[in-house]
Amino acid sequence: MQDAIITIAEALSPALREPLRRALALGSTHDWQELEQACARSPQSADELYLAAVRARELRHPSTEKLLAAVLSLAPDHLEAGGALAVSYLARGLSRQAHALLASMRKRRAAALCPESARLDELLLSASLAAGMSEDARAAAYRLAIAADAPWEALLAAAEFFRAEHDLDAQRTLCARLVALRPQDPDAHLFMAQWLHDEGYDDDAQRHLEQAAALASTRQQAVRARRLLFELRHPEDDAEFRKLTESFFAVAPAKSLTALSRLTRRHPDLAEAWLFYGFALRRERRLDEAMRAFERCARLSDDPNAHKELAAIYGELLEPRLAERSARRALKSLGEHDRVSWINLAAALAEQRRLPEAREALARAESLKPGAPEVESVQELINEREKPRRGFYNARLVKL
Repeated sequence: MQDAIITIAEALSPALREPLRRALALGSTHDWQELEQACARSPQSADELYLAAVRARELRHPSTEKLLAAVLSLAPDHLEAGGALAVSYLARGLSRQAHALLASMRKRRAAALCPESARLDELLLSASLAAGMSEDARAAAYRLAIAADAPWEALLAAAEFFRAEHDLDAQRTLCARLVALRPQDPDAHLFMAQWLHDEGYDDDAQRHLEQAAALASTRQQAVRARRLLFELRHPEDDAEFRKLTESFFAVAPAKSLTALSRLTRRHPDLAEAWLFYGFALRRERRLDEAMRAFERCARLSDDPNAHKELAAIYGELLEPRLAERSARRALKSLGEHDRVSWINLAAALAEQRRLPEAREALARAESLKPGAPEVESVQELINEREKPRRGFYNARLVKL
């Protein structure tokens, strides 16, 4: 930890390094106030402190959010710091705090007649949706749709919002812009196909989907194109599948298994069907078959939920190396605030007697939900693995 503090402090000028080291090492309110007072005497300190926060984030230092908040106390309209702090809040599920932070930044910028920021609106759209602020989300999406400098990902986020809201007029205008901007981008054709399908132009929608499938550069794009083509070409099977997934946990296991088995045979490339087939098999404790279903889903779509399920099943089937691989893949896709994947990773590492790594992974899970029974179970496993080998002990892994 001391090495990390030294590395972070190097981003600051010499006069500010010692106050920062004390604040990071001791963490008292007084030390943080002294740091802010020292920074207030330097005109460039906000940017320097932001660079220190970036280093802290890269090193996963627990005081990253405090550093970003200190930057904003010095420069309330620091877009990079505000955006980074909002992203951190969103990753921890603190959507209302993220929304309040971004909305206040936008309000101050508007009052000061500052130019619109597409990046700020992109973040505000995400935070508003997460916090359930639909009107703020709508306003941000409309601003992004007409912004000349909006990043491509921001335009896609706005298009997704309009599609979810069934705002066909806004969707039509933005989809036309997407295709005009990047005619060789599969995402542009996917959104255009969705709008055409919603408007009833299924032949044109199918043409765009075929283009998207041909242009797809990622598995996710190919899977989405196949999923929409399935919806267009097989409306009865699609209706049956939607009904099954919407009432999955209310339907008798035998009925779910029969229907999902039939769908996977008819449509072997439908990744979602394999995912739910795996859920149904695991619910019946048919672990070998569930494992094969989730593996098929993962090969087709790289779905993080499939990797999460595989991590738990591999653990139960005494395959800790495979469990570790799947847990890491789930974390890579779902983000580092997915508690279940940290627990599964800790259990897999403990089974391999890689105890320091297991403790670190378990500490991450504990920080996300202190006192969870699954954490206590894996801690028991770690304690057991510290003893001389006396047979097998298996942790109770998390089940969705």
